[in-house]
Amino acid sequence: MATDAARCAFILMDTLIWSCIVAVPHAAADPATTCGPDQATAVQSAVAQMPPPQIAATIPDARWGADTTWPGGSNYDPCADLSTVLITIERATGSSPMQALMFHRGNFLGTGTTKDYSFISLNRAASNGNTVALDYKDGRNVCTACPGPITTVKYQWQGDHVAMLGPAPPG
Repeated sequence: MATDAARCAFILMDTLIWSCIVAVPHAAADPATTCGPDQATAVQSAVAQMPPPQIAATIPDARWGADTTWPGGSNYDPCADLSTVLITIERATGSSPMQALMFHRGNFLGTGTTKDYSFISLNRAASNGNTVALDYKDGRNVCTACPGPITTVKYQWQGDHVAMLGPAPPG
């Protein structure tokens, strides 16, 4: 178990860029223990631990909402090695910032990236009990309603931490 206030799992990417999975320290789960809390309780606890959204620098009242789970953006399973819930800010629009909350057996691990992104969706077909796949739409050079380039990023539980498999999303 990490003793630092925060712990990051660093993975060397093919392009020699370091990526960090933001992580909150946690004790290793005992396989015999019961599963975690229900989704609403887990999300509320996770949101209470998060820093403000990056957009709060320009919109001071912007904050993550514990009840702003993105429609279809959850495969939360309090018994799974890895599951996620996508959240956005209160009073969000379609292009508002989002984050992927990562959970191990219902315990909040941190977010998928240190950067807030818009246009994140859960790729259910590529996700399972120990891997979460997220699709990040690159909305920088296309209209928000237009199809744009999609980058799929997989996150995998590796015994005591989450690893990002492959490069971080662009943007």
